[in-house]
Amino acid sequence: MKMALLVFLSVLTFGVSGCVTKGAHQKEMNMVQGQIGALSQEVSRIDASLRETESALKEEEARYKSLNAELAASRGRIGSLKEERGVLSGGTYRTPSGFELPSVSIQRALKSAGYYDGKIDGKIGPATRAAIRDFQTGHGLTVDGVCGRKTWEKLKTYLDTSK
Repeated sequence: MKMALLVFLSVLTFGVSGCVTKGAHQKEMNMVQGQIGALSQEVSRIDASLRETESALKEEEARYKSLNAELAASRGRIGSLKEERGVLSGGTYRTPSGFELPSVSIQRALKSAGYYDGKIDGKIGPATRAAIRDFQTGHGLTVDGVCGRKTWEKLKTYLDTSK
């Protein structure tokens, strides 16, 4: 576009200079040529400004993509943290005698001790109870599948090593 405008201005200059006779019209010719020169400079300035704007736009688009990627990663971390918060706050294990402790702690300790390979979800189901029985068997405790005070005293030492 810049080149087309410059060609047009050159043709205009040639046309004007061909129509002007020496003398009285020379002043008008000089004025038109000055205006054409000013227009050429303005076209060059606008072209440079356009290139700068395009470059800045590309940089902002790259920054936008980067921020979107960070946002997606943050949303994923928030989802994981919310899920973990739900697990941690969700389950309290109670024995028939009234002994209480977090279900997640039992599962983590059993996993650390090598007796549980299920999901740590804070739910004491059949797999967790079977792991408690296996742990009790391996540690000379009464095998009842209940994580009471005696079982927990031995099991909690594995919780500290899983951190």
